[in-house]
Amino acid sequence: MFRNFVGVLCLVMLTACSVVQATSGPESKDLSVLEQGTARYLVLAELGQPIVTETDQDGRKYDIFTFRQGQHGAVKAGKAVLYGTAAVFTLGLSEVITSPLEGAAGKGAEMKARVIYDAEDRVSQVEVLQDERWMPVQKVSS
Repeated sequence: MFRNFVGVLCLVMLTACSVVQATSGPESKDLSVLEQGTARYLVLAELGQPIVTETDQDGRKYDIFTFRQGQHGAVKAGKAVLYGTAAVFTLGLSEVITSPLEGAAGKGAEMKARVIYDAEDRVSQVEVLQDERWMPVQKVSS
């Protein structure tokens, strides 16, 4: 009986490790680059290459970005410590809850934004097209 329990416990710990999931999620993007007046090259440096770059009917250049907004490194480390502590005190049984939870919440939120620039290639306007964050920690200017 005890061997079976230990075997199941080891299997759970090997297949579902919320600590690793918590530390390997996407990093947080600095959304302050979307504030009005920010140079386009700084937006590109933070958010990466846009999926679309075009000019609208008014002659203004715009980019459409799609990215995953992750969590700050300190938050990820805190979750890893919490999950690890819970796993130790529950002999791994907490993994049944924390692993699926982290699998759903830790992958980051899909975000899409249209950034319109002025004649000097500085942010003029931002339209949030999609924001799947549960709790927006950092405001996206518009």
